[in-house]
Amino acid sequence: MNKLILAFLLLTLLNCSKKSNTVKNFGKDNESYAKARICRDAGVLDSAFIYYNAAKSKYKETKDSLGIAQSLINMAHIQTNSGDYYGGIESSLEADSFLKNIKNQKIRQNLPGNYNNIAMASAFLGNFEDAVKYYEKALPYTSKQDLPVIFNNIGDAYSELGDYQKAMNMFRRSLEGSDSENMARVINNLAIAEYKFDPTYNPVPAYHKAMKIRLGLNDQHALNSSYSAISNYYTGKNKDSALFYSKKMLSAATLINNPDDQLKALRKIINIDEDNSSLYFKKFISINDSVNNARFKAKNQFALIKTNMAESEAKNAELALQNSENKNEKRYAQIGVLALVITLIAGIFYYFKRKKLQQQEKEIEVKKTEIKYSKKVHDVVANGIYQIMTKIENHQDISRNETLDDLEDVYKKSRNISYDSSDDINDDNFFEKISKLVSYFKNENTETYLAGNDAELWKNTAPSTRSEIYQILREMLVNMKKHSRADRVILQFKKVENNIEISYSDNGIGIQNKSFFKKGLQNVVSRIENLNGDIIFDTETEKGLKINLSFPIS
Repeated sequence: MNKLILAFLLLTLLNCSKKSNTVKNFGKDNESYAKARICRDAGVLDSAFIYYNAAKSKYKETKDSLGIAQSLINMAHIQTNSGDYYGGIESSLEADSFLKNIKNQKIRQNLPGNYNNIAMASAFLGNFEDAVKYYEKALPYTSKQDLPVIFNNIGDAYSELGDYQKAMNMFRRSLEGSDSENMARVINNLAIAEYKFDPTYNPVPAYHKAMKIRLGLNDQHALNSSYSAISNYYTGKNKDSALFYSKKMLSAATLINNPDDQLKALRKIINIDEDNSSLYFKKFISINDSVNNARFKAKNQFALIKTNMAESEAKNAELALQNSENKNEKRYAQIGVLALVITLIAGIFYYFKRKKLQQQEKEIEVKKTEIKYSKKVHDVVANGIYQIMTKIENHQDISRNETLDDLEDVYKKSRNISYDSSDDINDDNFFEKISKLVSYFKNENTETYLAGNDAELWKNTAPSTRSEIYQILREMLVNMKKHSRADRVILQFKKVENNIEISYSDNGIGIQNKSFFKKGLQNVVSRIENLNGDIIFDTETEKGLKINLSFPIS
């Protein structure tokens, strides 16, 4: 979809900008429209939207249909570019109702940009049938120099629909009269369609040809399309090449601050580079949440702006109705009623949007609760039982009653999970609990060593901090027991200013043991982050594993 953005912006600039000296009255800038254009050009889109909305209201007062349409077209472009695709289509369709006099040259000039916006928003929503429909509606009013762009967009929509023959025909038509920028776009898209139509076709030379043109133009936005196409081709054929171009796409998308392309690149890398997928997945979640939040905010912001303006119009209409004593009194009353209806519709629309958001928030909260209890079960039940098993295995002289006491303690904690009770450790002899924990994992094959673990070290730490540290240490020891094959484990504790530092090391098989980087790593990392601490995994060690933890005392 990213390959269409430049074409969209081009038509926006050509067809939606207006100069006040080209039309004497019809569509002439009013004060709000002029301010809106300044804000739009400066990139302050929320303010531009507000001024375009105000300009639309002023044009309605003077019955200037072209001014109304141009205001709505610009509002539609802002909504679509901000991710409010339904809102963008709605504004464009409203604008189309004011562009019926196609004999007027100024109206004809605005039609391609408006239809193109509907087509673009429809394509982003996956409705490619409507995308084709509105691109074709734009064709009769599109200038000859811009026709290649429209043909490319139609071809891309057909390609998404799986009609590759029609797509290829459109791409070949687009080649006629294309400039270098569109030429590269079409070559790349045509190769994609031909490869999907005929899997024996080799698209790589065409991909590289398009990429060479884009490199010459320094077209960073379009280069992402080339990197994506090449990566897709090598996926399943050459892992190294697929990963190389996916990373190039990620670098380029980061450079131009394009979050959508960053997400596409990260999704490719996660699927290809399984060894480092957890690192890229964390970055993917962060960017995806940011994009979704920004788009959701934009949707509600534009809906609220329209609602507020509708309410303001309703109040003004009501005031005009009360003060009117002339023959236009009935007309103003009708306008007031109409404005109130618009306000009601906008209010209902906003209410249902808000209701949907609240439902989504509830679902997110349920998921968080599920993760929370899953983590507790892992810590309390799984690691607790494994600790008892290790204790019995390594210390066969333990009495039956002591083992039963340990099992009863795990039972009580697991029973309290559903009550969300706290497992915080409020014990002045916490250092002894750590010593006992480490001793459970000592046997004839594995030696454990402790240094620096004394009562003074833990003197001012909170019970919740102690509980988290206990779980972290147990998690690391359980993973050592399960996976590392180590015969020596060393834990060193020391206080540095207002921080406690813990160094863990063993002489096991080391970082190659990927099973450690599943649930164990996630829990250790999340717990130390909850304490506002840091964790470093030493990957330079030839044999064994080293982990350095640090966290504030209070």
